[in-house]
Amino acid sequence: MKEQLETVGVQYDEVLKRFMGKEDFYLRMLKKFLNDQNYDGLKQAVERKDWKEAFVYAHTVKGLCGNLGLGNLLEHVSALTEEVRSEPYDEQRIVGGMQGVTAAYEQTVAVIQAL
Repeated sequence: MKEQLETVGVQYDEVLKRFMGKEDFYLRMLKKFLNDQNYDGLKQAVERKDWKEAFVYAHTVKGLCGNLGLGNLLEHVSALTEEVRSEPYDEQRIVGGMQGVTAAYEQTVAVIQAL
């Protein structure tokens, strides 16, 4: 499990400390992440060009990634969060950022599903 998660930027030993060393508890929280709807909300908000709503979703996903230690996805969603934080919005940068978030999200989900 550790090796697989490290491929998506998880600093496993550090994250496990946050979960009191309970690997089973951490795994349960990772599995719950798979059912979270905030990524879908972010994707839809970006498609609608609703940047204020995109910010709310991006910020929420960023928090989830931070808590779970999902480093690669956190890096991409943090950059996107800054892009949609305030005007003026750069649509090209936002759409490009969302592409990076999507790639990292899909890779992260695939790893979690394989655990």
